[in-house]
Amino acid sequence: MSNVIERASRLVTPSANEIRKLSAVSAKVASKLESAIIGMSPAPEINLGGSYARGTWLKGSLDIDYFVLYPPEYPRQKLETEAINFAKEALKGHQINLRYAEHPYVEGFVDKVRVNIVPCYKVALGEWKSAADRSPHHTKYMISKMDDRLRLEARLFKKFVKASGVYGAEVRVQGFSGYVCEVLVLKYGSFQSVLEGLAKVKASEVISIEPYDNDLAGLFKSPLVILDPVDITRNLGQAISARNVAKLVFQARRFIANPKISYFTEKIVSRNAPRELLARTLVVTFKSGKRSPDILWGQLRKSAASVSNKLSLMGFDVLRWTVASDEISESAFLFLVSEHNIGSIHARKGPEYFRGEEVENYFVKNQKKALSTWISEEGKVESVFRRELVDATDALKNMLSRRLDSAGLSDEIKREISKGFHVSSGSALLKKGWLGKAMLSLLTEE
Repeated sequence: MSNVIERASRLVTPSANEIRKLSAVSAKVASKLESAIIGMSPAPEINLGGSYARGTWLKGSLDIDYFVLYPPEYPRQKLETEAINFAKEALKGHQINLRYAEHPYVEGFVDKVRVNIVPCYKVALGEWKSAADRSPHHTKYMISKMDDRLRLEARLFKKFVKASGVYGAEVRVQGFSGYVCEVLVLKYGSFQSVLEGLAKVKASEVISIEPYDNDLAGLFKSPLVILDPVDITRNLGQAISARNVAKLVFQARRFIANPKISYFTEKIVSRNAPRELLARTLVVTFKSGKRSPDILWGQLRKSAASVSNKLSLMGFDVLRWTVASDEISESAFLFLVSEHNIGSIHARKGPEYFRGEEVENYFVKNQKKALSTWISEEGKVESVFRRELVDATDALKNMLSRRLDSAGLSDEIKREISKGFHVSSGSALLKKGWLGKAMLSLLTEE
């Protein structure tokens, strides 16, 4: 274990050149921001934040975050317009993208370093006006609690989480954010201790650095309850999917049992998806407008979950599903089904014999549709019906055209699919970059 951790430490620690480069870019951006606020009223406060400020950034991850703090009375509408224009002006002459979280922020690239400029409010603890308001407090808290040893431990854990494929708080990933990784390291005291804690974790276990209210914590429903030390009423674990918690727990147990340096290197997805499964993977592709990635992926997941449920109700066994998008103009739902075709006859159980009114209603409702009705061995009314659709591809096409309003899609996805969609399957789809990657992930990833 110690030898592997020592080797991994070299993988995660930034080089002297990287440190010099980020320091120079940070100073350059700070100078631009300070120059841009001259004469502004009210003049915002400029704070360096994120993993670079906390000293927990990973080797090869060249990102810098600046938070522009406005007084609480500054109108929210201006925070999303004038504050954004100010950030754009500060990065004038560099590549700029407008990004969205709860509200817009500016992403720029300065000397090939990603720089995020995020407007927020300068508020006291607990007096949050926007989601980003906690971030400067996160930075301040971690700087006050971490020393060089803990910063290395945090880097090790972040690299392990990243290599496990569960790093990132964005909706597309639903994983562990960099800040959550730091909170866990601070709680357990070292990279190895975090893994040992995860290996023994219980369902809905509460993890907190600071004292908390048991009754309040008991209200949170998530696989892991991780309380934010700067806002003990906030559950950081809410954004982490059950699957990603499980994946990290499995990796922690495997590493403890057999430590290897490979646990710190990101995996290349196998290109050998089983042909039998490829033939059973149905893909719905459609044109989607560009919008905030978090909004898009949330809409895709909600919509695909509903379609999967509808397919199941129609008798198709959906083994697994996922969503994909190029985040520019096209998106997809992917469903792995046990069989493309199902039997044309199916049975449906009704109420128990002693529920008189319900039994009578059942007979009235189904007497014309049922091919046959009987009393089962359990004393329930049971009928057999003929299925309208027995081919999964036909079922999807029918649902997304004739029955679109009842498919349970988000409004925006529904509008996009109403303009056209395509249902396909097979290995040819593997050649399509983002879609092929999603198919491989669906069929080969744990």
